[in-house]
Amino acid sequence: MDIWFAFVAGFLSFASACILPLIPSYIAVITGVTLTELDEAPAQRFKILPRSIAFVIGLVFPLIIIGMGATTVGSFFTPAVSTFLSQFFGFIVIIFGLYLLGLLNIQMFQREIRFHRFFKRKGGLFSVVVMGMAFGFGWTPCIGPMLSSILILAADSTTFWQGGGLLFVYGMGLGLPFILIGLAGSASLNFLKFLQKHMKIISIASGIFLIVLGLLLVTGNMAYITPSI
Repeated sequence: MDIWFAFVAGFLSFASACILPLIPSYIAVITGVTLTELDEAPAQRFKILPRSIAFVIGLVFPLIIIGMGATTVGSFFTPAVSTFLSQFFGFIVIIFGLYLLGLLNIQMFQREIRFHRFFKRKGGLFSVVVMGMAFGFGWTPCIGPMLSSILILAADSTTFWQGGGLLFVYGMGLGLPFILIGLAGSASLNFLKFLQKHMKIISIASGIFLIVLGLLLVTGNMAYITPSI
């Protein structure tokens, strides 16, 4: 079930207020064409597929490394210390949840660093991979609450492969919508507008999601979602 937690966290990160409104312009930078231009030349949709996949690879790869690192660091602690840290970070995750519910104001999570102006359209696949890495770094403050919660799960994993796997799944939840939106063209605009219209509900759902996870950490009941622990 921790896999589903990671994927949902990734999608909720994608649907966050500081990423979702900019998706059409990001798609244009990644693929070299706008969503409207895709409708005018439907064959382009499958031509841009390798670029979209390259972007997601660039986005996900650093997350996997970070996840493995979190698991490696977590393995150095004794069970008593690990339990204390899980409870401590559980309180931190609850604070993140309260922030997403609008009950706390944390300025650092209202920022992002935009790199798209430094990249030109129609670059090679390698440049798109690098772009994915840069975008992931720029979004870190914005997706911090969700990303941090999954890193805490990764730190509690028994092997670094499991930790990396959790961050891979999180990255797919964050990156897969880019591929699907690129293939759908302007038809995806209605979906994006629907998400933006219900942004408040998404934010509340995200906050509740993190509070539940935080409570599981604080009370030592993570076995409900991570049976291997």
